Amino acid sequence: MSKYFTCPNCGADVPLKARACPECGSDKETGWSEAASYMHLLPDRGDEDKNSQSKTWQRGLIAIVAIFLLVAFLSAQGFTWSWYVIPLIALAVGAVYAVTQSGASSSGGMEKQLQQQLLRRAKGDKKLVERLIQYEQQRNPNSNRLQLLQNAIYRWDRDRR
Repeated sequence: MSKYFTCPNCGADVPLKARACPECGSDKETGWSEAASYMHLLPDRGDEDKNSQSKTWQRGLIAIVAIFLLVAFLSAQGFTWSWYVIPLIALAVGAVYAVTQSGASSSGGMEKQLQQQLLRRAKGDKKLVERLIQYEQQRNPNSNRLQLLQNAIYRWDRDRR
């Protein structure tokens, strides 16, 4: 995998972790347009997913350490019943984590939302929606369905301006 991407403004090689282009100074806020993102000139979002997973593990580890410190403090103060609370706290934290992970970040849920959004824009014409998705599939054969839906919505909005 390349450690650089091409600046959509000037064409220079920009390191993936750079905040701005070293040649022209353009960045996400000032110079990288939606069209550049749509045409896949900017780095993949996959790099962000790796960082978010490590942040999730860090948060989980911090929560576990905090729980054990709380229980240790309570037992040092004479609350020996606090050792019985550990499994209940762990169950509650696990349940909250499972619910938030399955609902909010599932790509299937996002695909369904984007499909509905495109269907609303097409005024309920399912055949039109499928044709738009097939067109995007021809343009980007290696894209997943989520990307195809995003691209179709972008193209729809761009063409309707």
